[in-house]
Amino acid sequence: MKRIGIDAGGTFTDAVLWDEDGGIISATKVSSRGHDPAGAVVAAARRVDVADVAELIHGTTIGTNLALERNGERIALLASEGFRDVLEIGRLTRPASALYDLLDPGAPPLVARRDRFEVAERIDRDGRIVTPLDEQAVAAVARRISERGIGSVAICFLYSHVDAGHERRAAEIFSDVAPDVAVSLSSDVLPQVREFERTAATVLNAYLKPVCAPYLATLTDRIAEWNPNVRTWIMQSNGGITSTTHAAKTPVNLLLSGPSGGVVAGRLISRQTGITDTITVDMGGTSFDVCLVADAVIPLTTTSRAMDLPLQLPTVAIETIGTGGGSVAHVDTGGQFSVGPRSAGANPGPAAYGRGGVEPTVTDANVVLGILEDGIQLGDDVTVDRGAALAACARLGESLGLDPIETAIGIRRISNAAMAGAVRAVSVGRGHDPRDFALNAFGGAGPMHAADIADELAIPTVIVPPSAGVLSAVGLVVSDVVHNAARSVLATLEPALETELAGVLADLGAAVSAQLSDEGVPGTSQSVEFALDLLYAGQNTAVTVSTGDIDRPGWLDRAAESFHVAHERMNGFRVDDEAISVQIARVTGVGRVVVPDTDRADVAPLDPPTPSGTRELHLSALESTVVPLFRRDQLLPGHRFEGAAVVVSDTTTVVIPPHARSEIDAYGNLLMHLEKRS
Repeated sequence: MKRIGIDAGGTFTDAVLWDEDGGIISATKVSSRGHDPAGAVVAAARRVDVADVAELIHGTTIGTNLALERNGERIALLASEGFRDVLEIGRLTRPASALYDLLDPGAPPLVARRDRFEVAERIDRDGRIVTPLDEQAVAAVARRISERGIGSVAICFLYSHVDAGHERRAAEIFSDVAPDVAVSLSSDVLPQVREFERTAATVLNAYLKPVCAPYLATLTDRIAEWNPNVRTWIMQSNGGITSTTHAAKTPVNLLLSGPSGGVVAGRLISRQTGITDTITVDMGGTSFDVCLVADAVIPLTTTSRAMDLPLQLPTVAIETIGTGGGSVAHVDTGGQFSVGPRSAGANPGPAAYGRGGVEPTVTDANVVLGILEDGIQLGDDVTVDRGAALAACARLGESLGLDPIETAIGIRRISNAAMAGAVRAVSVGRGHDPRDFALNAFGGAGPMHAADIADELAIPTVIVPPSAGVLSAVGLVVSDVVHNAARSVLATLEPALETELAGVLADLGAAVSAQLSDEGVPGTSQSVEFALDLLYAGQNTAVTVSTGDIDRPGWLDRAAESFHVAHERMNGFRVDDEAISVQIARVTGVGRVVVPDTDRADVAPLDPPTPSGTRELHLSALESTVVPLFRRDQLLPGHRFEGAAVVVSDTTTVVIPPHARSEIDAYGNLLMHLEKRS
C-alpha cells in the first residue's frame, strides 16, 4: 500500500510518498499558500504522485495559526443559569508573564460577555435532574444567536459529564431553530469533572470549528478531484490520525496536528537506531518544536494551554518557541539585538527568497555565512539570493555597529541560545539530564543548528534522519489511528474498587474500539490501553499512570505502586500510607495501519566517502574555512568520516563541526558523535 504524507508549515508544505514494502520513494517541498492551504496540499501531492496511492495523511497548522493569531469568528456560549462567567473567572490565577503586573488585564475572553447566555437547568453530581431544561429559553437563545450572525456556539451545562441529556436536547433545539449555527457540546469535547476546564475546551472547539470544518471539507473535495480513490486522514494532537469527518467535529484535537507528526517519526528513528532516549528538535520556517522521547514512548500531557485557556485533552508534550528559519532579526525597543518571535512567513519570506522581504532572518544569516548555497532551489519556486540576504544583514548591522558577517553570526548565536533554552526546558526542567539523550534533528532548518545546540548542552550524539527536511511528513505515513476516551470517577482507591473501575475502563474501551471499527480498522489491528489519573488525597494535580492488563487480578494495586514511583520521580517524594484518589479513567484505542521496518541491521564499515566538492563557511568578517561537501544521497550505510563537513540534500542542509565523528547506519541515519569540548 502506498501513502502520501503532507505536512503544511508556515513557509513550505512538505510531502513524501511511502510504500510499506520499500519505505520512502520520493519527497518534495512546495511553497505554502496562506490564502489556499488546500491548494498547496494538492500541489505537493501531485509532485510525488503515483497511480496506485491509497491514502493521504495530512498534518495541518490551520488550528495552530488561528490560535496564535486569534483572528477567528465571533462565537457564543450557552451555560447553566448563574454560570455564564465561568470562562472569565477561571481559576483566579495569573500568567507568569504578568504575575506582578497588577495593571495587566490579561487576554480578553474568547466569548464576549454579551454573547454568553444562560438558561435554567440543573443536573446534580449523581445525575439526578434538579431543574428541568427550559426548552423555550434555549429556543429563544438560539434565535438571538442566529440573528446576531454568530455561526458557532459552545454548550456547557453543569454535570453534563455525568448525564448529557440536557446538552443533547439543547443541541436538538438549535438544529431545529438555528440550523446554521454549529454546536459544540462539552459532553462530547471533554466529558470530565471541572466545569472551567470543560468549558474552556468546548469554547476552543467552537472557536476553531467555523474555520477548520470548512477547510477539511474543501480539502476532501480538492483531493477527490485530484484522485477520487484516495482516502484522507488527518493528524491529531495526540500523535494519531483520524478521518476528516471526525476531525471536523472536534477540531480542538488539531491544535498540534503539524508538530505531532515529527514526534511520531522521531519514535521510529529511535527504534531504528536503538537509541531509545532522544530529544526531537523540529526547526521549520516559523517555529522550533521540542519533545523529549524517553524509552521510545511518545509523551502525552493533559495540562497544555491554548489561547490562554487550559486544554485537558491528550496532547503530545511539545515545547514550542517562535524561532524558525523565517524568524526576523531586529533591534527591540530597549536597543537589544533580538531574533523572533515575529516571522517573515512564506510571503514575503526571508530576503534571500526574492519575494520582497527586506528584514534579515535566520535563513538569511545561514545564506550569508555560506551554510546555504547562493543560487540553490528551495521548494518549487524559490531561488536563494545571497546578495539580498547580505544587504538585509547590512541594513540591520548599521544600527548595531556590525558588518554583515558579524550580524549573521549574531543572528545564529541568538537563535541557537533560544533553541538550547527550549531543549533545556523539556529536559533539565523536567528532571532529565540532556547528556543522557541524543538530539534527533529535523525540519528544513534543524540540522543546520543541531550541533551548536548539542554542544551548548553537552549532548553527545546528534541524529539526522535521511529525510530530515520532510520528517514530519514521514511521521504522518507511519502513524496509527488513535482515539481517546475518558470518564470522571471520583473515589478513594481501595481493593473493592477494582471491579467497578474495570467495568468503567471496559466500557470506554468498547467505545474507542467501535470508533476504530467505524473508521475501517479491523479488530485484529486494534489495541486498547488503559490508564487512571491518580493523586494523593487533598492534592490538586493528578498523575496519569498505566493500569496494565485489567483482566489480571491485583491490577489496581500495581497501578497504585506505579503512581507512587511516578510521583517520586516528578516531585521528589512519595507517601505510601497516604490515601490515593482516582479522578479520571482514560482509554486509548490504537489501530495499527502500517508496521514500518525497525529491525536493526549491522553494516560493514566502508572506506571514507569522497566529497562531491567543498563549501566555504564564513567565521568572521576576515576569516573563513573550506570544508568538504557531501551529497546526502551519496552517503551509504557503513560510511564513516571525521571532522567538519556540510551535507546537502534537496530538503535540508547538515552542518557538522570539526570535533565530530560521523557515520551512516543501516537505515541511512547520519549519527554525529561529538567529542567533549573543554
